[in-house]
Amino acid sequence: MPPAVIDHSQVALLFRDHREDIIRYLLQRVRCPDTAQDLSQETYLRLLRQENLAHADNLTGYLFKTAERLAIDFLRYDQRSGSRKCELDESLECPKVQPEAWIILRQQCEMLLDAIAALPTQCRHVFLLRKIDEMSYADIARQLGISEKTVQRHLVKAMLHCHRRLESAV
Repeated sequence: MPPAVIDHSQVALLFRDHREDIIRYLLQRVRCPDTAQDLSQETYLRLLRQENLAHADNLTGYLFKTAERLAIDFLRYDQRSGSRKCELDESLECPKVQPEAWIILRQQCEMLLDAIAALPTQCRHVFLLRKIDEMSYADIARQLGISEKTVQRHLVKAMLHCHRRLESAV
């Protein structure tokens, strides 16, 4: 006998007539109401996806057999993944920066930028060449036409200034 084509209205009738029975059947196997609901819907979806069905004369039996197979698959998966589950350690911190920390960090950056902007011009220039451009003391001295000792003094002055500004804000 050739496979029969399933009509969507037949599946809708099956769903209406056997939905509660399928859910109860699945609930006995998986022991979770939400999972039983999900598996029952998947059972009907599988039936809807079938274009031709060899067991069209016994759609109810085919429906329960499909539900049973889905329950078995779920339990196997749950058993495999259950062995890999671990307890949640509440003492672990989230690796992502929390919104409050972003706000604090942004405020600190703004204070640091304000502190740098408030430096005397040459002191600020030395500081930026060293910290941003990562130039050596000798290169900065050569570029600005000042001694390395002056470069060091400007850097110390800039660092102290920024440190004081940030400390006064805390």
